Formats: sequence, structure tokens, C-alpha cells
Amino acid sequence: MKVQIETISPYEKKIFFEIPSNTVSEELESTYRALNQNVKLKGFRPGKVPRSILSRYYKTKIEEEVTSKLIVDSFRKAVEEHHLLPVAEPTVLDRVFEEGKDFTYTVTVEVKPEVTVDRYLGLEVEMPVVSISDEEVEAQLKILQDSHAQLKPLDSPRPIQEKDLVILDFEGSLSGKPLEGWKVNNHLVEAGSKTLVGDLDLQLIGLSQSEEKNILITLPENYPKKELAGKEIHVHLKVKEIKEKILPPLDDELAKDVGDYSSLADLKARLRQTLEEQKKDQAHQAAKGKILDLLIEKHPFPVPKSMIERQVQNLISRAEIRLARQGMKLEESNLDRQKLHESFQPMAEKEVQGSLILEKIAEVEKLSVSEAEIEEKFEKLAAQTNQRVEAVKNFYQKKDLGEDLRAQMLEEKTLDFLLSQAKIRTGINALPTTPVEAFPEVTE
Repeated sequence: MKVQIETISPYEKKIFFEIPSNTVSEELESTYRALNQNVKLKGFRPGKVPRSILSRYYKTKIEEEVTSKLIVDSFRKAVEEHHLLPVAEPTVLDRVFEEGKDFTYTVTVEVKPEVTVDRYLGLEVEMPVVSISDEEVEAQLKILQDSHAQLKPLDSPRPIQEKDLVILDFEGSLSGKPLEGWKVNNHLVEAGSKTLVGDLDLQLIGLSQSEEKNILITLPENYPKKELAGKEIHVHLKVKEIKEKILPPLDDELAKDVGDYSSLADLKARLRQTLEEQKKDQAHQAAKGKILDLLIEKHPFPVPKSMIERQVQNLISRAEIRLARQGMKLEESNLDRQKLHESFQPMAEKEVQGSLILEKIAEVEKLSVSEAEIEEKFEKLAAQTNQRVEAVKNFYQKKDLGEDLRAQMLEEKTLDFLLSQAKIRTGINALPTTPVEAFPEVTE
């Protein structure tokens, strides 16, 4: 077999194949023999059909099968011998097949580009100084206090006030026609929290138990169902029950109820520690993001279009999953698939470029992810999702995501290595405070 490889671009090859006629003939004979053993033709015993008769009925099918096998086998052999790394299926061009002659064909294929890395150690990045104020601790304590509030029915009838918990029914309509998804019964909401679309919960303030009201609200321009975005709709409200939120005192008893804390001071110390850990993690993630930006800036190279397209599709899939969690489909939202595709292109190209750079650095530095580290990751994922470790493993195996997980872990390990080798400049604390999680929700 003759193989000639032409480089079209840093990530694209054109390969010319010439397969000798004797190899073609052998493959044809083998395929005809296999067909002869299985074909049933009237007047002939199995295995005794003349080649000329088989050719009359099956020539086109046989030649398609033979050419496909020759292409697959020869391409795989060329990839192995010439150490190519295809990132997409090849495109077959100029295929010429004629029995008794050499078989020639040409393919174009995108391959993983050769990445050269240097100057990646000792990168200068800024790391915010992490500090936690008393106000931040108090804010988290208030959130915790609110989450442990008791819901108590009103002692005596009164109108709804801000922060009351209300159980209500509501139904929306447009031009007299009921809206899908807008008939809701026994919905619990905090009055004035602005958590319902169109600030519907603000309309509850001042109403009394069993009172009904018809109101108009304007749906936001970014409403997920684009045919309703910006529209004014009618909503019928009915208040079914009003409950008052009773906050527990901020004292040692609250700390003991929350968890294994001996006092309020002990709880505050843990909140401060948790906030500090969160901010440190955010600072490290931000610094690693900056390192990756610097690496991409220092190592520009063209990225295979097929890899970019795959990453774009991954990003779109993530967007669809987020919408699905809200009970919507992409087609029902304000997001246009084509525009989304275009907007994700730059991000996808950057992510692919960053992954290829980190992959090369890991290779140069001989970094790897051990089976023990994979096992530890599965245990963490199981703990985070309240599942058994075996269930998590089975999910990754069923979805064929094992190598993706390993690649993600190797990227993170490489970024940790680069951060450990970086020159850190400390700056002001510009990280936002995020609510402390993992505490119980409000219960009656």
C-alpha cells in the first residue's frame, strides 16, 4: 500500500492511498466466498452459486462492502504508522474502484494540532487577599436563622404583611384563554420576596385569608416562553392560608439545633471558617482562570473546526439541561438555537485551545491521574449527590464518561501545578460572599 500525506493546515491532512490490485482481488474473492455460503438462489445449492451469477445480482453491494472495508483498514493502518491523531471522521474524496486494478482514494481529515509550550512556569497572577468581616458572618447567621424559622398560623385574622408565608392558588390567562403552566394550586410563597414572575407575590400584601383578586402583570422581556415575553396577562389569585414566620432567637440553643455546636460563638466561628474556605477556593479558581488566559495568549494556534463544533454542542447541551430543570425546552425559550450556536463559538474555541495546552503541559511535566484519585473522585461525587459510589460509577460507565472525567481531573491537576509554580501578587479582596450551604431548610 502506498500512502502520501499532504499537510493542508496545522490541523488538516490530505492523504492519498493506493492499494495494490492483488489486495483488492483477495478481498473481493473473500467477500464473494462469504456471500456464497449464505445466499439462497433458486436452482443452486448453498455454496455452489457461480461467481458470475453472484456478480450479476450482487456486484454493486459487494463492491461497496469491499471498498468500505479497504478504506477503513488502510486508513487505520496509516493512522497508526504515521502517528496521526484524528479528531473527526475522514472525508473520502476521489474514490476510484475497478476490479483487477489498483484501488485509489483520497481523504481529508482533521488531526490534533502539534502544540508547543514554553514559558508556562512562574506566570504572574494576582490573588485577592481573603478576609471575612463581622458583617458577612452576621449576614450568614441571619440566613441560617431565617432557614430555621417556624411557620405559625395567625392567632387572629389580619391582612398579609411582608415576609408572611402564604398558601395560594393562581391561574393565568391571555385574551381569555388559560395559559399552560399557569394553573397552580397550594403554592407556598413569601409575600414581598419578589420570587414569583412579574413580582406576583407583591400583589399579595394587604389581602386577607380566602380573599380572591384579579390582577394584571407584565411578563419580563426575557420570559422563557418567547411567545409570551413582554405580554400583559390576567392572573386570578386566591389566598388559602396565611402563616407567620417566627424567627428563633440568635442564641446558644439555635447553635445546638443547627448542628454539633456548643454555643453561638462556636457557630459563628464555623461560619467564618466556611466563608473563608469558600473565598479561598474562589480566589484559587480565579487565579487558575487567569493562568489559563495567559497560556492561551502566549500560545496562539488554530484549533480544528470539528473540535470547536463539538464543544459548541456541549455548551448548547448544558444550556438545554439548565432549561429542562426549569421545565422548559430550548425551542420554548427566548434563546434562538442558531444565535446561541454563534455566541458560543468564541468560548468553545478558547476552551478547546486551553484544553490542548494543558494536555501538552501535563505530558511534558509527566502529570497523570491515578486509579486511586479516580476512586476518591467517585466517592466525593457520591457524597455530594447522596448516592452510593457504585451508582455513580455505573452512571459514568453507562454514559461512557470515564475518560472525560479523567481528562477533567488531569486539567485541574495541571492548573493546580501551574498555580503552585506561579508568582502570586496579592490584591484587594474583591470576591463576593456566597451564602453558606448545607444547612436544613425551613420546616414547620
